[in-house]
Amino acid sequence: MIERLRTPGDPYRRFFESIDAGFAVLEVLFDDAGRPVDHRFLETNEAFGRNTGIADAVGKRALELAPDHEREWFEVFGRVVTTGEPVHFEAPAQALCKRWFDVYAFPFGDPGDNQVAILFSDVTERKNMEQALRDSEERFRLLVESAAQAVWEADPEGALAPDSPSWRAYTGQSTTSAAGFGWLEAVHPDDREQAARRWREAAASGARLSAEWRLRSASGGWRWAEVHAAPVLDDRGRVRKWVVMSIDITARKEAEAERDRIEAALREADRRKDEFLATLAHELRNPLAPIRNGLQILRLTTPMTASAERTAAMMERQMSHLVRLVDDLLDVSRITRRKVALRKTRVLLDDVIAAALESSWPQIDAKRLDFSAAIADEPIEVLGDPDRLTQVFANLLSNAVKFSEPGGKVWLKLERRGARAVVSVRDTGVGIPRDALGNVFEMFSQLEPDDRRSAGLGIGLSIAHELVLLHGGTLEARSEGIGRGSEFIVRLPALEPALPADEKHEPAATTGAPVRPLSVLLADDNEDALTTLAHMLQLAGHHVHLARDGLQALEVARSLTLDVALLDIGMPGMDGNEVARRIRALPHGKDVLLVALTGWGQEEDKRRSSEAGFDEHLTKPVEPGVLLRVISGNRTSRAADAGGAGQSPSRPR
Repeated sequence: MIERLRTPGDPYRRFFESIDAGFAVLEVLFDDAGRPVDHRFLETNEAFGRNTGIADAVGKRALELAPDHEREWFEVFGRVVTTGEPVHFEAPAQALCKRWFDVYAFPFGDPGDNQVAILFSDVTERKNMEQALRDSEERFRLLVESAAQAVWEADPEGALAPDSPSWRAYTGQSTTSAAGFGWLEAVHPDDREQAARRWREAAASGARLSAEWRLRSASGGWRWAEVHAAPVLDDRGRVRKWVVMSIDITARKEAEAERDRIEAALREADRRKDEFLATLAHELRNPLAPIRNGLQILRLTTPMTASAERTAAMMERQMSHLVRLVDDLLDVSRITRRKVALRKTRVLLDDVIAAALESSWPQIDAKRLDFSAAIADEPIEVLGDPDRLTQVFANLLSNAVKFSEPGGKVWLKLERRGARAVVSVRDTGVGIPRDALGNVFEMFSQLEPDDRRSAGLGIGLSIAHELVLLHGGTLEARSEGIGRGSEFIVRLPALEPALPADEKHEPAATTGAPVRPLSVLLADDNEDALTTLAHMLQLAGHHVHLARDGLQALEVARSLTLDVALLDIGMPGMDGNEVARRIRALPHGKDVLLVALTGWGQEEDKRRSSEAGFDEHLTKPVEPGVLLRVISGNRTSRAADAGGAGQSPSRPR
């Protein structure tokens, strides 16, 4: 038979050699019991080698080529020989060549030859793809089963399909009650209209639907569900049906609700904290105002012995320290909420440092510190808020003084380095551990020295750091360690000089003496603050009219022609803002200098006072000299603007 197949004219050989499919003639081998146990390759075509990867199979047995060859191949070929019927099948030949084949096997040769011809093709890639698809479908099925509580189908309008067992199992609805749009009864009443509307919109547009609503659970109660519906289209692009999946998101919703509750509680706590700090500052400033006024009156009216002068200086120093602590506490709230509003202008750093030193000299003198300053010869200007920059350098100087031993040294240096203005404050104080340098600007950060008498609140450096950042600069801390002092370096963007380099800046001359006696309304419900400030203004030569609440203040303003009205904000009956609005409405009210003199010093308080018509907002306790300059300087400029500088109309007494 083999010789016959190898004859060149044989039609089978010519045909099977010409096709790309694999072809082989096999002899099926049986054991004594008539069971097929192997086969021998009698003939193969060229495509056999390409499909199987076996180049020399003719004359060899399958088990010789692959001892673990799958036995089902032998059984199939034996059945073909026994029955004489062809067979079409797919099977793996993993032991032979690790591939899958699509095989057509049919009887071949003469009866009794036990020969089978096979025509086959390699379908390994298709099988792999089918397996990958099955794996993907299985993963998707597992994903859906693990994530979704219900998967169902709906018709193009959104009516529930009759065969939706997972929906009924989840909601507990019966087939009858869920039929059509009865499934909407399983949606929470508060969400039902939204669910119906969204379905109508999806049915009209054919777009996917994603929504969240509450569904009734078969176990009782309502559960939040994330619902996704995808349209299945026909060959004309019309919606044939909807496949819908709902995922239980109750745990997520509960977590979100708890998060919202916590955030609301934190906001409320933050609001209450701000209110508490503002109220605390107000209550602390109110008693400080008469103390400061009283000290000024004592200096102006009473001969001071050396001992009394030292005591008064000590009281002023400690009062200034308390005022700074109050301001720092309020700044903590402003800075953490990013509510600091800067009033930027061209600022000469010489003036800023001079103002900071003015507030720090009493502390420097009290500790008998050796202080030296090196200020650049050229004027150095920056774009900044002069009050906030003064606060920065006052805090740095205060920090240097606080942590220096009596008799120690403090240095301040101002210079220009390229495009930056650089100010450094260095001391010989307790120093900072190197591993703590990265934490010194954190809010409420404190070192742990053996002596905590000067530890403070731990907010001054943090406030200075944030204010420098708001000015586009940097604040750096340096120290060689405990007992070796510290240095703080401020770097700010410097402006190009507005004046020639050799022209020295001279600050405008100011004086505490009034240009002329002024008619001043002073309104405050704090009796001590009222009487001490009135006494101080009278000593300065002004005519003072007192009011102890808002209604009295308005009556005085209506009966007199005033130059200045100093009004507390938190007065009974009518608050200062309302009094200011009503004074402005009087015929002569537009010419009155209105000054809010109050313990309320938040940015929001200043905004409200400005909207009410105040020209100035001064926070208690005010330096007497500052107050006198404000009312005299502003009154003079207002009179000049009105064309009546120096003219004083007659006033009833």
